[in-house]
Amino acid sequence: MNSKVVVSVLLMSSLLVFGFATHAASAESKPINIGWTGGSNWSSLPYQVAVDRKFFEKEGLNVRLITMRGTTLMLSALMADEIDYVTILPFIAGAAVRGLPVKIVASGAKSSGYAIISSPEISSLKGLKGKRIAINSFGSSADFAIYTALSRSGLDPDKDVTLQTISGTPDARFAALISRAVDATVVGSPFEYFAEQKGFKTLVSVNEMAELVKIPITGISTSQKKIDKQPDEIVRVLKALRAATLFIQSEREIGIGLMEKTLKLDRSAAEKFYTLYREQYNPELSVPNSVVEEWIAVGTFRAKEKEKGGAQAQRVHDWRFAEKARR
Repeated sequence: MNSKVVVSVLLMSSLLVFGFATHAASAESKPINIGWTGGSNWSSLPYQVAVDRKFFEKEGLNVRLITMRGTTLMLSALMADEIDYVTILPFIAGAAVRGLPVKIVASGAKSSGYAIISSPEISSLKGLKGKRIAINSFGSSADFAIYTALSRSGLDPDKDVTLQTISGTPDARFAALISRAVDATVVGSPFEYFAEQKGFKTLVSVNEMAELVKIPITGISTSQKKIDKQPDEIVRVLKALRAATLFIQSEREIGIGLMEKTLKLDRSAAEKFYTLYREQYNPELSVPNSVVEEWIAVGTFRAKEKEKGGAQAQRVHDWRFAEKARR
């Protein structure tokens, strides 16, 4: 079985189990498949809103959001023309630097949405000196986030702390924190809220992390083939995503309700996190080159030979479509 058939089988499995679609804009409209990691985090809400509130349909698009497990699978499906877009960014940046014909065309957030939680007695990042910190895997965006945050606080991540890999969901790393096998871990927000409920501490919040590390992990990426052949479609996809983002930012009560339901928060927590996340959404859809350089660094920061982000940035993104979507 060749690789394209394998991707097709995996894609169809993902669609049957996890995917959902908009109502077709017309009977003949071609479905547009967007691969994403699921709708259970705050940064994915604009995609869900764009479907539910028919922003895609208003742009004449019949979009299907297809949940896919794993960034490598998403990239393979994109390269095989089985899906049209993917919502992963740092992984695509690394692929572009390696010479694959893919580019980021929009960033949907200003930050990664990561937070650092710890044992309650630790009061600051510098207090992590000599401590054990759980990460998901070396070389991941979460690893880059904690590595950079520690470096910018004056600690040497290679000498002053012990980084311990614990694969799986944040729950596995939190279990290690509860058992005192580690002293801190990096998690995707709003997991810090559930940790606080159990007496643990949010050592670095989403907004604080955004000041230390600027690596948005969600947006829109596509193939160079799509860029060359269907530029108008890309603009319409981004217009819908931008409209959904502005809708969440402007409709406070609806936004709170979405977070309450999707993130499984109580009302007071949903109100708190709406305020927190609202400013992290990015209706501008583009980011400065300094952020692009951090995307590139995610794939190279542990390598002996460092990539020079400035020289590679133009290979990673194409903001022309975001500019047109803002008009």
